[in-house]
Amino acid sequence: MKLWAAWVAASAASTIVWGVAVAQPPRTASRDNVEVSLPAGKAFPSGPGSDLANAHCLICHSAGMVTRQPPLSFDDWKAEVSKMRAVYGAPFPAESIDDIARYLVTINGNP
Repeated sequence: MKLWAAWVAASAASTIVWGVAVAQPPRTASRDNVEVSLPAGKAFPSGPGSDLANAHCLICHSAGMVTRQPPLSFDDWKAEVSKMRAVYGAPFPAESIDDIARYLVTINGNP
């Protein structure tokens, strides 16, 4: 019985791999507590809408990755931005889609 109690206690804070208890880090981290610092100079070029792109697009993409995309029309950028929100769950309001797409056309688009 002592062996069983020891195994239960060990498995609460560890994972058993091939009969050996491997310690696991405490599970105290939360997605709500994550902070991100962006390196200086890694933001979108300034202009109307750059504040939206910096606030919402840099969560997942680098400015360089976005600016290296092929030139797209407003409708194409709007479709891409809408997809980021609807399919990938980008956390920005639907009202921002047109403004972000307009900005992306001005820095890398086909007006």
